[in-house]
Amino acid sequence: MALRALDVTTWGFFRFHGPDAKKFLQGLVTADLNALAPGVMLPACVLTPKGLLVADCELYEETPETVLAVTRPAAAVGFLTAFDKKIMLSRSSFKALRSQTAWLIIGAGFDRGLPWTRLSEPARLFLGVDPPVEAEPLTDEEFHALRVESGFPWYGADLDAATLPLEGRQDAAIAMDKGCYMGQETVSRLVRVGHVNRRLVALRFSGAAPAAGTPLTRDGKETGTVTSVAGSFGLGMARLEDGAVGTVLDAAGARAEVVAVPAWPKPLSGS
Repeated sequence: MALRALDVTTWGFFRFHGPDAKKFLQGLVTADLNALAPGVMLPACVLTPKGLLVADCELYEETPETVLAVTRPAAAVGFLTAFDKKIMLSRSSFKALRSQTAWLIIGAGFDRGLPWTRLSEPARLFLGVDPPVEAEPLTDEEFHALRVESGFPWYGADLDAATLPLEGRQDAAIAMDKGCYMGQETVSRLVRVGHVNRRLVALRFSGAAPAAGTPLTRDGKETGTVTSVAGSFGLGMARLEDGAVGTVLDAAGARAEVVAVPAWPKPLSGS
């Protein structure tokens, strides 16, 4: 398959630099910065003190004292706000890379740039340079379809500031054996002594696919909402008891079957 290039200049790109950059981030994000290394994409979340999602992001080690963070456009302002004042308590600097030329290259056999393992297909991030000449342009609509079919939730559509990270299946971004971080108490309580009441699910529609925002029902009772649609596939938020693979829901008359998505990580809580 030919390489495809998506312009991701509007995504949020942030650089942390200094002798305690990793230690600073360790106390604020859900991931364990000890797992960060060259060539590694480390998924992470930034939470409020009550454990709600400010941003989902990817972290990269550029140098031993420099960490690059990548977020979606709708999460960028919240990410910036979360760190802008706190960075003054560290010995490091924090910079938003505004208007940073950036491309996502999708396709196998390409090993330049940074790994971006959020899709069911191989992908690499390119910053500050033009895309490879052999890459074909990918439209936002084509990428939207690919990320929905891959089960990758999008902040601003499937996730927002009222989402708990475990509701949004951000399990791979959470390290349960690290020290304190912002929002840890809520996450730990949900995993160890409880559970979330709703979870993001992958859907396959029969018949005409509904629009995002359409209520999901089961046996006539509302259980959630469709959050993204692409062709016959979609994502939605549904009550936990209605989110098992094989469950059939209704979306404004369309049959919506809950299906498994290999790109999603194994849940920490087993749900």
